[in-house]
Amino acid sequence: MNLRELSCQLFKNTDWTQFAKLCVMDTQSVVRIIAALCFLLVAAAIAVHSPGQVSMDTSIQLYEASTGQSISWNPPFMSALLRWLGGGELATAGMVFLNTVLIYGSLAVAAGSVAAARKEQGTPRIAAWRGMLAWLLVLNPIVLIYVGIVWKDVLFASLLTAGCALGIAATLGTPLRRWTCAALSVVLLAAAFLVRQQGVFMAPVLVLVPIIALSPYSRIVRPRLALLTFTCFVIVVLGLQAWIAESIRSSDGRSSSVGFRSIMIFDIAGIVSRSPRSFDEFAYPITAEQLASVRTSYDPSRIDYLARDPQAMGWLSAKSNESLFEAWWALLKQNPAAYIAHRATAYSTLLGLRGIEPTLPVHIGVDGNETYLAAVGLPVGRDARDLFVYRVASSLFSWPLYRHVFWLTLLVGAAAAVARAHLPGRLRAISVVIILATSLLYLSFLPTMISSDFRYLFGAIPLVTILWLLLLLGASRPAISPNITSSRSQP
Repeated sequence: MNLRELSCQLFKNTDWTQFAKLCVMDTQSVVRIIAALCFLLVAAAIAVHSPGQVSMDTSIQLYEASTGQSISWNPPFMSALLRWLGGGELATAGMVFLNTVLIYGSLAVAAGSVAAARKEQGTPRIAAWRGMLAWLLVLNPIVLIYVGIVWKDVLFASLLTAGCALGIAATLGTPLRRWTCAALSVVLLAAAFLVRQQGVFMAPVLVLVPIIALSPYSRIVRPRLALLTFTCFVIVVLGLQAWIAESIRSSDGRSSSVGFRSIMIFDIAGIVSRSPRSFDEFAYPITAEQLASVRTSYDPSRIDYLARDPQAMGWLSAKSNESLFEAWWALLKQNPAAYIAHRATAYSTLLGLRGIEPTLPVHIGVDGNETYLAAVGLPVGRDARDLFVYRVASSLFSWPLYRHVFWLTLLVGAAAAVARAHLPGRLRAISVVIILATSLLYLSFLPTMISSDFRYLFGAIPLVTILWLLLLLGASRPAISPNITSSRSQP
C-alpha cells in the first residue's frame, strides 16, 4: 500500500464527528480559565512589583502628594490619588494593587460578559483555537511588566479598561446589575478624563459604551438616556476636580501650558534641523552658532537632548509663549516638508520602527529626585525582584510585542474583523466605540509627541486586548476565516 492509499484509508476510517467535538470548547469553560489566569497574574504581579517601580515623574508626584502642592506639569489627579492612598510606600503599593486588579479584573469581566451574551444567542460553544488565543492574550507579558510601574500612563490604561469592561457588563443581567455597572463605568471614565491629557477626548468617546449598553429602549428614551449619562459624567468630573483641588493646590494650568510650549520647542528644533536653509534664510531670527547648536543637540526621539546644549535651549526657551507661537507658526509655514519629516520620524520612533532603544521600554526600582524621595521615605535602589523584572523584560525586547506598531496593526485587524463578524446584541457598536477611542489615542501623538517612551501608548494595549476578546469569544462567525458560516450551529 502506497502513501496515497494509506492516507485515503485513514481519512475514511477517521471518526470526524468525534474529531469535531475535540475542536470546540464550551465558552464558559474558556472564561473560567481566563478568570483563573487573571487571578494568578494579579497575585504574581503584586508579589513581584510591590511596593512598585518608581521613576522621576513618580517621585515628583509623590512629593506633591506629601506637600499638597502641584509643582510640575503633571495633571494633579494621580498626585491626589497618592495622597488619598496614604502617601509614600503605602501609596505606591496601593497603586500597584489598584492597577493590577483593574486591568486583569477588566479582562475577566469582559470575557465573562461576552460569553454570557453568546450563550443568550444560542451558541454556547466556540472553536478551540479561539479559546487558546484568548488565553494567550490574557497572558501578555507586557501587561504583567507594566502594571507594577507607578506611572500615570498605567493608571490611565487601568481606568479606561475598567470603564469599558463595566460598560460591556452593563449589556446583561437584571436592571439593577446593568445600571450599577453603567454607573461605575461612568465614574471610572470620569477619573480617566483627569489622569492625563489624552483623557480629555478619549473618555467622552468611551462614555458611549455604557450608553449603548443601556439602549434597548425606545427611540424616545434613548436620547434622554444619552443626555442623562453625559450629564452624570460631567457632574462626576466636576466633583472629582473639586475633591482634587482640596488635596492638591493648583499649578495655575501648568500641565497644559507647559505641554503646548514643549511641543512648539520640539517642533522648532526639528524644523530648523531638517531644513536645508542657512541661518539667515529662516523666517524667524537665528544665528549661525545657535543653528549649529540646535542641529547638534536635536534628536527626533525626545526633547530632553536639547537641554544638554545651553546655547540651543537658551534660544528655544527664551521666548514668551506668544513669541514662541509666532516663531513656530512662521517656521512651519516656511518649511512644511521639514515639519512633516520631523513629525514622521518622531512618530515612527514612538511606534518602534526605529528600534526599541529610544523608547525606554521598561523601568525598574526606585529612582528620581532623591530629595523628594527622601521626603516621602522611599530609599533609592533596586532589589532582586526588580532585577528579575528587568531580565524578563529585556528577554522580550526583540519581540513584536514591544513595538507599538504591532498593537496598531492588531487594532486595524480588529476593525476589519468587526466589520465582518456577527457579534451578539450591542457588542458590535461597543467595539466600534473602543476602536474609535483607541485610534484617537494613536493619532493624538502624531502632532504632540515630544518623547518616544513606550509607556505613552500603553493604554492602547489592554483596550486592543478587550477588542480581540470580544471577537474571539463573542463572534458566532470568526471574521478571520471567511469560509466559516454564521449559522447558530457553527462554533
